[in-house]
Amino acid sequence: MIPLLSSPESLTAFGETRADAVDTAMDLLADRRRRAVLDYLEETDGTATLTELAVEIAAREARVEPNAISDHGDVSARDRRAVRISLHHSHVPKLANADVIDYETETETVTLTDRGRSLLSRRDAVQGPPR
Repeated sequence: MIPLLSSPESLTAFGETRADAVDTAMDLLADRRRRAVLDYLEETDGTATLTELAVEIAAREARVEPNAISDHGDVSARDRRAVRISLHHSHVPKLANADVIDYETETETVTLTDRGRSLLSRRDAVQGPPR
């Protein structure tokens, strides 16, 4: 059973103090799918649909090589759907609540914000840029 939260924003809002901001940044970057969302947005023009993100992240997780028919190899529809569901219900809302991304629900468009770019630079300072 998943415990109820009194305020989901309390887990993602950048706090008033530097320590709060560091805790939030670490929390946001702790999950590989959230990092993958940010990485993909940084690699592209900063905007993607939820479906594009799901397909790309599912392919990365499956470590499939592109083939002549598809850019995403043999990623199953089931895997893409599972990733999309987790993005829609968990990761995208968490990133949006922290103002790291903007999410337009009608078009399902995700856009990297300046705060998101700042978060990526914090990550890069700790681990180096993604390969």
